[in-house]
Amino acid sequence: MFNAENGYARQQRKSVEKGRKELNLNGQRAWRVDEASDAEGIDIPGRCVFAQNEAYLELCNPGWDVQWRTTLGTLIVVPFASLIIWMWYGFAVSPLLFNRFIMFWQINPYEHDGDGLLIWFGWLLLFPLALGVAFLLYGWFFGMGARTNYFTYARGRVRFNRLTRKVYVLRPGYCGGNKVFDWDRLVALPSRVPDGHPMASEIIGSLALYQAPLKPDGSDEDAIYVGPSLTLNPAAQALRLWEYIRLYMQEGPTEDQIPANVTKHYNKVPRFVPHAYGTYCGLPSLSQYELEQGPDFMRVLMHKISQMTCSWARFPAEWNSDSGLGEPEDRPVQTGAAMTALVYRAQGRLGLADEIELLKHYGTAEALAEAQARLTNGTGGGTTDSP
Repeated sequence: MFNAENGYARQQRKSVEKGRKELNLNGQRAWRVDEASDAEGIDIPGRCVFAQNEAYLELCNPGWDVQWRTTLGTLIVVPFASLIIWMWYGFAVSPLLFNRFIMFWQINPYEHDGDGLLIWFGWLLLFPLALGVAFLLYGWFFGMGARTNYFTYARGRVRFNRLTRKVYVLRPGYCGGNKVFDWDRLVALPSRVPDGHPMASEIIGSLALYQAPLKPDGSDEDAIYVGPSLTLNPAAQALRLWEYIRLYMQEGPTEDQIPANVTKHYNKVPRFVPHAYGTYCGLPSLSQYELEQGPDFMRVLMHKISQMTCSWARFPAEWNSDSGLGEPEDRPVQTGAAMTALVYRAQGRLGLADEIELLKHYGTAEALAEAQARLTNGTGGGTTDSP
């Protein structure tokens, strides 16, 4: 889902000022990449990490967890609007063109002497309703961004590369398209709404990274939405996520694991991100989506309806955005894609060497010993061992 990206792109196409208002650019402080923020510590709010390693940190975009709501709305809006438009056609258009009324599924001939009242009914009452629901459909899919749920990328991907000092973004063309950003030009905007906004508690928050224009025509002005949807004190959550990203890019991972019982002021980036913060890199199965988002039948069903129309985005090879380390979908253990690696292991898709390396950091002692015994005995399988 690319609702935030779609909203910003639409406003920016109208005017520079409206695009900046959508970002709340002038209503908050913008944090540079070379300055520590006011965050109490660092945090990863929810499952948003595709992969993290010494070369790059890859995160999702917001909207995945609320995508089911839009599909549910679509299943209500589209049939209702279609029925009104069909009724208008059947009572007002069809009799004039084909001399027949269409009343739902029943077809009756148009008797010119006694049926004129039905045509007036179609044009005076049903036509305004049909026009209204046509605008409703347009507003739902384009204004409110429902189209970003269907026939596009399943998820956005934002990759922060420490080696190239670039940020690589995958998103639909109407949301700005795939693009490469210079890390040092970005600033962080943690709040999507101005202070005192009457709907502040109803608006889903997210972290936005803004790139100010350098070209005279302002065509290079842009923004990236990073991480999960934020609902609990969104600005504070976004700022802690930003501090995590900033420290990763400025200092890199400095600790193997996050120590137990750390305080809220902890600010060290671990080399091995706990899989509880990870998300699957690819189109998830029903069970995988339930694991990440919770076993709610309605949510899972609505999400699967949307997902089956979408495709998985891949970074262009010419970008070299992985710095030669590989893609999370292809080499999950080597790239630190913990959630993806655990799924591959459950599916029997990990090679034994990869499985042992994974279990050293994310498995139990018993599981590691069992895998090492299989290595000693010369048994094991899988397909994703490193070359």
